Amino acid sequence: MLITDRTQLTPYYAGHRVWQGIPGIARTKGGRTFIAFYSGNTCETYGNFCLLLKSETDQDFGEPIAVIEKKGKFRCFDPVLWIDPLDRLWFIWNVMPGEEVWGCICENPEAETLHWGEEFYIGRGIMMNKPTVLSTGEWLFPIALWRKDLMGAFRKNGLREEDAVGSYVYKTADNGKTFSCLGMAQVRSTTFDEHMILELNNGVLMMLVRTAYGIGRSYSYDRGKSWSAGQDSGLKGPNSRFHLRRLRSGRVLLINHFEYTGRNNLTALLSEDDGKTFPYRLLLDSRENVSYPDATQAEDGTIYIVYDRERGGFKQSLEEVYDCAREVLTAKITEEDILAGKLVDPGSFLQNVVCKLEKLAPEDGDPFDQVPLDVEVFADELLQEGGDVVEKIFLRYPENCISAGKTHFSKLDSLIKGFLATGSQDRDTLVRILDLIRQIPITDDNPHPTVQRVVSYLEQNLSDDFSVAQVAEEMNISVYYLSHLFKSVTGITLVEYRNELRLTKAKQLLLGSEKTISEIAIACGFSNASYFTEVFTRSEKIPPREFRKYHAGK
Repeated sequence: MLITDRTQLTPYYAGHRVWQGIPGIARTKGGRTFIAFYSGNTCETYGNFCLLLKSETDQDFGEPIAVIEKKGKFRCFDPVLWIDPLDRLWFIWNVMPGEEVWGCICENPEAETLHWGEEFYIGRGIMMNKPTVLSTGEWLFPIALWRKDLMGAFRKNGLREEDAVGSYVYKTADNGKTFSCLGMAQVRSTTFDEHMILELNNGVLMMLVRTAYGIGRSYSYDRGKSWSAGQDSGLKGPNSRFHLRRLRSGRVLLINHFEYTGRNNLTALLSEDDGKTFPYRLLLDSRENVSYPDATQAEDGTIYIVYDRERGGFKQSLEEVYDCAREVLTAKITEEDILAGKLVDPGSFLQNVVCKLEKLAPEDGDPFDQVPLDVEVFADELLQEGGDVVEKIFLRYPENCISAGKTHFSKLDSLIKGFLATGSQDRDTLVRILDLIRQIPITDDNPHPTVQRVVSYLEQNLSDDFSVAQVAEEMNISVYYLSHLFKSVTGITLVEYRNELRLTKAKQLLLGSEKTISEIAIACGFSNASYFTEVFTRSEKIPPREFRKYHAGK
């Protein structure tokens, strides 16, 4: 699975990659920097592989020095890099289907020639962030079992009936020789958990988790065995990965999107009160589609950050791919830079492109031509595979519907409704659906503009009662497409997201206003105080009046 022979690495070089992203970074005491990310095929699917690059200068990383790939109908993805307390380099990756986390260790990452140990299994699930080293010596690995409906097409052969969804914590107390599963947190509205763990000054463990509403939070008072019910941390975010770590100074670093409109305004934030507040900020990159930060701190306190920009996946043609930046970037900053809100250290830099993809090598041809585009061929494939045919259509054509006019979406909804009424077996109607979707032009560069419009609409009309069909009509798109797109991006349904917004606003009013329970209920879109109390209590395990009293003295 691990390829290090340079004669075998050429097919993985930049000139042969369509897209790239989700990076990690590690730095040795001697000043050698490693970055990893993944690529392969035309998007996040079968055939993905993980790449490892290194640099002696922080600037030039060159071509990959190692690749992780599992041949066949598998994908290796979301690599994690980590220098452990023994100064060893860990290269960690995930395999799907199978829900498996694997790793290998380089004992001396400073050596001229790197030697890797045997690949070993770490745990069941997906790991996307660095481990946490506790003051008591244990190493905690954040591994999640995602909701079973996420990426089901890739996972169905690897999921088990007994799999319990949650943000798990695995522990090793013998420097990585053995691993045991401690416990898990369950946080509402998780998508791809991507959780991280921080040991607070009082010994309590705090877990932050990616959610549809931003970042959820849970605590453990028994060193990771059990976790409190997940709650909204108040740290907003566009449903994307963040980075959290304790710095050598004792301050807490959070890299997240701040005052964002999407995956923009990537910002480094500092806390001096153990993560309660983050008053100090340094804007790293304000551009659109900058995401998935990872960071490490050098011996001298310098902070090294890596992230991606416009990955280029999930497009329908090379022309669309080439319109994307497809960059992996780094930043080098200090705590003084963040405290000042600008670069003050002469050695600091931002937005350094370390890997940018250009056009494919001529011998690679057009990878999109390798996928059958004839609608009748595709229709036959879908009918033969069975399952949720409509969902598979939108996965194949994920953006074409965004620019549809009212006539298009009305006709599309009618065709889909008729197709479903036949038990998803009417080939002629299926061909007409595919043909219609392919006719709709793509005109928007934002990956998910419709979702952003829906979120803004919900926030502005929170007290109104409405159906998904009404929102679809307001957005002027297909109701089926809206349902598919919103859940695929946020991880929850539109109605679930609206309910989360209503509860969030209710809690804000309970703590920050003198409004009565009835006034808050109406302001947040609940029909009356009794129904509001019922919903609030079911969600928060405490009635709103008691919630207000409980938090009044804090």
